[in-house]
Amino acid sequence: MDMKTHLVLTIAMFAIVPLGLYIVALPHSGPTTRWLGRLAKAAPIVAIPSAATFLVDKGMLAAALAVPWFLLTLAVAAIGAARMLSRRTLRSTGIGYDAALMFLVVGGAWLVISRAGLEPLGFNFAIVELTAVHFHYAGFALPIMASVVSERLKRTALLPALVIIGVPLTAIGITVDGTTEWFAATFMSLVGIAVAVSTLQLSSRTTGKPQPMLAVAGLSLLAGMFFALGWAWSQEFGWTYLDLSGMVSTHGMLNGFGFGLVGLIAVRLLPPIDVAQPTEVSLHLGRPSKQRLAELRETALTHDTTSPLGILNGPTPDDMLLKVWRTTVSHGDFDRVKAGILAWAGHRRAGISRVPEQLPLEVGGTLALAIPVGPISVTATARVVEVFDEPNKFGFSYSTLPHHPVDGEESFIVHRRDDGTLEMVVTAMFRDSVLAPQVAPPLTRFLQNRAINSYLDGIATFSAYDEQLAPV
Repeated sequence: MDMKTHLVLTIAMFAIVPLGLYIVALPHSGPTTRWLGRLAKAAPIVAIPSAATFLVDKGMLAAALAVPWFLLTLAVAAIGAARMLSRRTLRSTGIGYDAALMFLVVGGAWLVISRAGLEPLGFNFAIVELTAVHFHYAGFALPIMASVVSERLKRTALLPALVIIGVPLTAIGITVDGTTEWFAATFMSLVGIAVAVSTLQLSSRTTGKPQPMLAVAGLSLLAGMFFALGWAWSQEFGWTYLDLSGMVSTHGMLNGFGFGLVGLIAVRLLPPIDVAQPTEVSLHLGRPSKQRLAELRETALTHDTTSPLGILNGPTPDDMLLKVWRTTVSHGDFDRVKAGILAWAGHRRAGISRVPEQLPLEVGGTLALAIPVGPISVTATARVVEVFDEPNKFGFSYSTLPHHPVDGEESFIVHRRDDGTLEMVVTAMFRDSVLAPQVAPPLTRFLQNRAINSYLDGIATFSAYDEQLAPV
């Protein structure tokens, strides 16, 4: 069985994963990043030492040879998480693409574990190796295909969602054993059958080279899932059935070659789906380059704002949140605060990168931002929609553009009160537009408060010396 399992895993590294990454990198699949295409090109190269792990005995050397593949799958998973958090809703057929990227790292980890010869959780070695296979095929190729057929057949996100549930459920079932394993395997088999039927339906509506290949993929998956269903029921009720080696030869080979390999090749040959306005991921590891921000700004120039202009001047809509931050500027120099706002001193103090760095304060000015959140940056685009230049009031407000984690408007204004004191006020009216700020609302609001307070501090302490250092 080892040789067959190793062959299936080798095909996954050299063909299944690169094909899948190229498919997910297409603009219609969801928030895009150029890193997916780069990783797709790198995968066959990274696979060379990892495939060599099968040429040596299990142990530390074999595990070390598999580590490069694990690191690649880890990078892929990080992109999958960034894509999903950059979506506006989970009710998208594209969620299967994101889940596939995230599941892949589990396969990479179990590959290292298996090559080290470990048997965690009391699993026998065959199950450890097959878990690595499971997450390269059922965890990677199947969610991708579920999204493809749902997208192409213009259906809801139900099928990808069921696959996303089924993949970890199967792993849990294997861990718990007994009736739980039977239920999980039955559920996954039925979901796989549904994907197979949908693949056959897509084949019937397709012309050219992909048509027979989709038919082969659908039939292979259908047969493979019936083998899996038979296995689940035989284990639960004590029926005579195939052993693990027989399952690898039938279920494994059908899913690996007939479905995974042929199916993904067929999808690569399908004509691309047109996307009017491709979206990009808004979460990035590290700090995006100035060039990358400039590209985001260039795209933003053609877009309209995502909320009505001037909403800060009216009542708060029911679906939006209004927040206000204030600080008294102790030095009382109105012109100095005005100079700080013009120099974007608050944004600089908060560590927010901008392109252009010194956007002139005029209505219509568009900028791209990178907001630091620890080792991560959140990119956003916004447009100046109002400028205030009065004897006792100075500042501006900008409105969000499509590439922004929220929809709304934010103003940055200094007021000189009747008693001569200066008050710097930041006002924001917004609603979350992507999933990232909705995952952990308390953390999101904490980070927002920290950034705004840093902004206020930067304005309040701005000096002529700072102005000389301000980028031009």
